[in-house]
Amino acid sequence: MKPPPPRRILVQICGTAAALLLANAALSFTEHPWLLPSFGGSCVILFGMPRGIMAQPRSFICGHLLSSVVGMLFHDGYTRFGGPVGVWLAFAVGTALAAMAVTRTIHSPAGANPVVVFVENANWHFLATPLLPGLATLFLVAYAANNLRSPWGAGPWPRFTRRGLRVAPPRAPSPGSQGGSQPGGMT
Repeated sequence: MKPPPPRRILVQICGTAAALLLANAALSFTEHPWLLPSFGGSCVILFGMPRGIMAQPRSFICGHLLSSVVGMLFHDGYTRFGGPVGVWLAFAVGTALAAMAVTRTIHSPAGANPVVVFVENANWHFLATPLLPGLATLFLVAYAANNLRSPWGAGPWPRFTRRGLRVAPPRAPSPGSQGGSQPGGMT
């Protein structure tokens, strides 16, 4: 993989800084005036590899939400039943990974959210703040930065087409084939 052009690197730096600074500013008015560490990892994916599947909104947003809910459920289990916190935490992260895999919403930085839930001793308000304002801010900045005109942007982001998420570029018909549609209904 060749490095991105200098203009794109500048967008990556400024986009990441803007996303984190704006999220931090938004959270300064809440009971959790700090950023989730996983948001730094999300910025690496959103701005560094915006065409990747983990950078798409489905993975980014749902991965963070699922992982946080799983973390909250396991934290509730720990507070009700007790036991070694490390065991509860480890199974929370493993279950969050499984939930993201089953729903096809893996976003690797979101795997840290159950750890934050345990360390913070968070309650269910964690979902409203810091999670949702941070997700919204990062999404909006990534949308703006990644859709700048070429050569600045990576666009289009998210990578949707009229027919939905485009997983792979369309293939040219092989010699001797009748053309038609690709497997899975994509043309």
